[in-house]
Amino acid sequence: MYKKIIGLLAISLFFNACTSKEDKIEELLKITEDNMVFVKGGSFMMGDFGAIRIKDKYGYYLVASPENIKKYPNEDVYKIRAEADANTLHKVTLDDFYISKYETTYKEFDLYKEIIGEDLVDKKFIGKQWRSDKMPVLAPTWYEAKNYCKYLAKLTGKDYDLASEAQWEYAARSRGKYVYYATNTGREVSDRRTLINEPQNVADKRSPVGSFPPNSLGLYDMSGNLWEWVNDWYDKDYYKKSPEYNPRGPKEGEKKVVRGGSVSTSNLDAMTFNRHKKKLTSYANAFRCVLNPKK
Repeated sequence: MYKKIIGLLAISLFFNACTSKEDKIEELLKITEDNMVFVKGGSFMMGDFGAIRIKDKYGYYLVASPENIKKYPNEDVYKIRAEADANTLHKVTLDDFYISKYETTYKEFDLYKEIIGEDLVDKKFIGKQWRSDKMPVLAPTWYEAKNYCKYLAKLTGKDYDLASEAQWEYAARSRGKYVYYATNTGREVSDRRTLINEPQNVADKRSPVGSFPPNSLGLYDMSGNLWEWVNDWYDKDYYKKSPEYNPRGPKEGEKKVVRGGSVSTSNLDAMTFNRHKKKLTSYANAFRCVLNPKK
C-alpha cells in the first residue's frame, strides 16, 4: 500500500511538472505573439541622413530629408555624427517582418529559463524594482539574446530571430522616415532636457517597458532605456559594401552591433541611425526579437 501511494505521488508530481512547463510555454508564446507588430517592407536610405543648419520652432536642426533639401537648396547638409561608420547613406530594401513592440522583459526571460531548466539571470536581485517583471532584461551576453529568439523559433517552427541592423533601423524610423528619434514626435524629451514645453517621451532612468509614448509604428524604447543587441557583426566600413536587399551584416567579426542608446549615454547615441559596437559577452544590454515570415 505504501509503495502504491509513493508511486501515485511520483506520477502526480511528474504530470504536474509537465503541466507547469506546458503552461509556461503557452504563456511565453502568448506574450510573444501579442507583442509582435507588423512592419511592411520597403526601401529606405539607411545611415546618417544629416541635418540642415536651420532650426525649427523647438530649436532642433531640420532633418536633411529630400523634401527639406529641395526646400533649402542653398543650405549645406552636414552629418550629425563624426563617426564614418554610419555616414555612407545607402539604399536598403527589406521584406515584410514583425518586431516586438517592447524590449524583452524579465518576465519573459524568466519563463524561458524556467522552461529550459536553467537558473534565472540576476536571481539574487529578485524583489528589486529594477529587476521586476516589466523591466527590460539585462541580457548577460549576445549569445543569450540570440538563443532566446531561436528558442521561440524551435517552439513554433517559425523564423524568430534577433533583428538585423537594417530591420532595427527601418522599424525605429517608422519604415525609414527621416526622424532623429524613435519617439512620438521624432524628438527626444527627457527630464534632463527641459528646453521645450513638451511631455517627457524617453526614459531618463531605466524604466519598465512601455512607460513612454511609442513611435508611429507602435514600438517602444527604441531610443533610450537600454542598448539593444542586433544580429549583425560590426564592421565600420560595411555600409560601403552592403547589399541592397535584406542585408544581414558581415559574415564574421569580433564585436556585435548594438542600437538605440541607453539612459547612461548621450542623446546623440539614441538617434535612430547611430551605430555602436560591443563585445559578445558585454553585459547590461536589452534585445527584442523579430519574426520573419517564411516565403
